[in-house]
Amino acid sequence: MTASGIPQTRREARELVVLFCRRMLHEHLVSYTAGNISTRIASEPGLVAVTPGSTAYDTLRPEDIVIVALDGTVVEGSLRPTAELPLHTLAYRDRPDVAGIVHTHSPAAMALAALGMDLPPILHGLIAACGGGIVTAPYARGATEDMATLTAEPLRHRSACLLRNHGVLAIGPTVEHAYNAACVVEGVADAYLRALPFGPVPEVPADDVARIRETQWAPAWADRGAAPTHGG
Repeated sequence: MTASGIPQTRREARELVVLFCRRMLHEHLVSYTAGNISTRIASEPGLVAVTPGSTAYDTLRPEDIVIVALDGTVVEGSLRPTAELPLHTLAYRDRPDVAGIVHTHSPAAMALAALGMDLPPILHGLIAACGGGIVTAPYARGATEDMATLTAEPLRHRSACLLRNHGVLAIGPTVEHAYNAACVVEGVADAYLRALPFGPVPEVPADDVARIRETQWAPAWADRGAAPTHGG
């Protein structure tokens, strides 16, 4: 692993993807084979390691992770990559600062995505992890370049967005950052849906949103350090 948190070799990249896939399943951000994860490889910047399609996470092995080029060509691996590969390759081609991508199907976030609702900045942690409130990207058919293209603007100044009628897409300068963002989106989405029946949910004041973005979210992208957390 490099000092930046990006895996140095194909083997390290595969092991890292498997690690976060197991966390994703254990923490109920996906079920069975839903969702996908990828990371850049520091020694081969034109390649990424990505989860295979239709493979259960609890049986996933490092050798099952597929190595692909940014044009989608499979470079190494016996399994086919996820059908949602364009979500990954297009983001990496458009954003040199992105080195990790996590796509989840977590329940509360999917509820907001199904309703076409955005997630406002109601909690400090969402701003620190994602840069502010979360926008729902317009609907597009799954596993298409259209879906990937429509996420570009919602992710321009954020670490995550919702995919209409689908789930969550989170990005980061490392997989750890992207995974943290996906986790926080789910937690805040759940809190938001629980609070809504009681009336309008107050948002963090705009000046505090700007302060948290500047002091916590932006530096994490700039120096690729540890993802912002609540401590504990």
